[in-house]
Amino acid sequence: MSAEAAPEPPGEGGTRAAVMAGGALGTAGRWLLGLALPAAGPGWGWATLAVNLSGALAMGILVAWLATRTSSPLLRPFAAVGLLGGWTTYSTFALDVHAIAGGGSALAAVGYVLATLLLGVGAALAGLLLGERWFIVSPSLADQYADEEEL
Repeated sequence: MSAEAAPEPPGEGGTRAAVMAGGALGTAGRWLLGLALPAAGPGWGWATLAVNLSGALAMGILVAWLATRTSSPLLRPFAAVGLLGGWTTYSTFALDVHAIAGGGSALAAVGYVLATLLLGVGAALAGLLLGERWFIVSPSLADQYADEEEL
């Protein structure tokens, strides 16, 4: 961490506004990607998989980056909770699984679930490792900085 003094925490209203602004951008981006990668029949939800994996990777990188500096106290709520929270989607993932299974392919639905979970965790860990390498921080970064309430 930087030797600078930590910025004054924002008021609750400022934090709410940061989360809402980030969420608006994240959900708009997810919607636009969904238009670019529409579901192709009974196949997997490729757009959902893309946003969830890219969001997990970005979260890992963001956590590493935030751990190396003193930043605005609104940056984390904006980027982690709002932007990446709006970008990723568990509910659409659940609907994709239902659609795949409803299309008669239980094996494909299980494959989609396993791929999303395993690749998502892998992407988050890869993001942390990349961030640690890029921003030269300690190897136990996730334990030091990840706050369960915000992630």
